[in-house]
Amino acid sequence: MAPSPLQQRRTHNTLLFQKLLNLRDGASPFTLVLDTLEQSGGPVVREFARRAKISKSKIVFISFNTLRKKIPYDIDAFITTRGKSLADLRKEIVALLPPPPTGPPPTVANLTKYLVIIDNLHSIASAHSQHLSTFLSSLLIGPQISLLATYHTDIPLASPPSTAPYAPDPLTTLIYLATAILNISSLPQVLARKRARDKSLQEQVFGLQEGREGVLVGLSRRKEGENGIVVNMEIRRRSGRGVVENFVMNSPSASASTTKGLALSEIILLDDHPLYSSTPSGLDAAVESGQGEEEVETTFNLGLTEKQKRDREGVVLPYFDAQRDGGAAGPGEGGRILYDMGAEDREDFDDEEDEI
Repeated sequence: MAPSPLQQRRTHNTLLFQKLLNLRDGASPFTLVLDTLEQSGGPVVREFARRAKISKSKIVFISFNTLRKKIPYDIDAFITTRGKSLADLRKEIVALLPPPPTGPPPTVANLTKYLVIIDNLHSIASAHSQHLSTFLSSLLIGPQISLLATYHTDIPLASPPSTAPYAPDPLTTLIYLATAILNISSLPQVLARKRARDKSLQEQVFGLQEGREGVLVGLSRRKEGENGIVVNMEIRRRSGRGVVENFVMNSPSASASTTKGLALSEIILLDDHPLYSSTPSGLDAAVESGQGEEEVETTFNLGLTEKQKRDREGVVLPYFDAQRDGGAAGPGEGGRILYDMGAEDREDFDDEEDEI
């Protein structure tokens, strides 16, 4: 039996996400990770780095606010941005990358891949918002280079007013430039909103959205089975069509990482997560368990007696004869109305009102 179109789409999107994480065939030159204080995008960046080391790719880490000893994965080059201008920073980064090809474009599979990781784009977005697109585009000098940058959506920009009043904000520019966008969310919060929608209740808000003084991060009480993060993937194809899907990523445990080396995260579709699926109602649960209609406990009788069934079959619906014989009478005759005026109707009938 051939798979349904829905199954094909879900399988295709899962393979596309795996291809993005593995940096295969230049799936996305510029991947933008959008996270919040509620849920950091660090697990996704670590998954990119783990797969890059497995494929023997080079990792260049550009640090704006991360110490080298705090990086939880191996890197090949570490560049700090402290006290450097944007032009000097670009020269230092490009010096570690392969030169652009001069001859015919080689295949990406035969080249050593490079993963350039930027830990935080807020400093560039605040101080050099007008040069943001130019700086990021200048780093992609070869087909084997992939850029992975993180942007914190709920941290305001500390920048003076822009000289161009009609220029877009930095986040809009980044979303326009990115060929893949990964929006990170907390799994317990997604499940809480899902439970509220199932009960037709207002969805909950967390953290800064609560609007309460002193609240930066909401309560993150994870229950059993709620480990992991939700990744909303949006990949822009060359044709302009976007592919959007939601996944749940469970990071490998510490024991699995030590016993199996670089263990990979478990990735499943959000719709396939056992806690995200809708809870069946009492009637649906009874039907699925094999109980008949008469065994369902209700306060009223859903069945019909034999006398009620015979009376229902003997009822003649209004205009039934017109619907039955109208089709055989020819075109335009199917809408005839058969109406016999009774004695009570004749008493209420007035010729003068009929003329009006």
